[in-house]
Amino acid sequence: MKLRDGACSSPRVRSVRFAIPPPGPMTHRSLPSGDAPGLRVGELAARAGVSVRALHHYEAAGLLRPRRTGAGHRRYGPVDAERLFHVTALRALGLGLDAIREVLDAPDADPVALVARQREALAAEARRLDALADRLGDLGRLLQQRATAGAPIPPDTFLTLTTAMSAFDRHYTPGQLQQLADRREALGEDAIRAVEAEWPRLFEAVGREMDAGTDPAAPTARALIDRWDELVAMFTGGDPGIRQSLGTAVEADREGASAMMGLDPDRMRDLFAFAQRVRDAR
Repeated sequence: MKLRDGACSSPRVRSVRFAIPPPGPMTHRSLPSGDAPGLRVGELAARAGVSVRALHHYEAAGLLRPRRTGAGHRRYGPVDAERLFHVTALRALGLGLDAIREVLDAPDADPVALVARQREALAAEARRLDALADRLGDLGRLLQQRATAGAPIPPDTFLTLTTAMSAFDRHYTPGQLQQLADRREALGEDAIRAVEAEWPRLFEAVGREMDAGTDPAAPTARALIDRWDELVAMFTGGDPGIRQSLGTAVEADREGASAMMGLDPDRMRDLFAFAQRVRDAR
């Protein structure tokens, strides 16, 4: 559901233009005639393909104004049915009730501006869904990395990962999150997956050097941490602000960060400390 140049490429969104008629069988031919006594609420709901509850909701919102019989029962005439026809058509475009009321009741309403606002709202929603799909993809890959021989993922692991991913986002500004999204798109999914697969191997290699007591100034250690920093730069795009936000996020939730990296919290702390000693020895 990617959007380009303000256009929505989602097949579901594009199909809205074909959904203008109401979802039920109601057409102009099925509207009550001017001399008919009027339709009961259930009759109109059945013809329109909507629920009785929806009709009551539209009435409460001021979109429908049925007359009442002496016994207090609702009766819908041709004007009401015609108005419901328009309401269901506009709802099919995703318009909210306030916007629909503006179209139906405001004689000076600007339909061009309204359509533009609706397209903008749909574009924003599509971007939100794209981000959600990316998050679920990331979470799925993290879970797959932790799955062993078909063993089920412990619920605690799942909850820790989901909480950590949400917590991390809070440490970035909206502008930084947009930069990260743009960066992700520029890199492409294949490159991102390759990096995600490389991190565990890199942590393992750095851990071997650390456990062996390798001098931080040694070429082997320097090469590994150089690659570490290259991978971070691929994520941040070299933006110092994003790198700082990343560091803040890791410090604020070490347990969650270590879970996302597939490391024990103490092991992560030691690896990060060793990496910094290597940088200091450059």
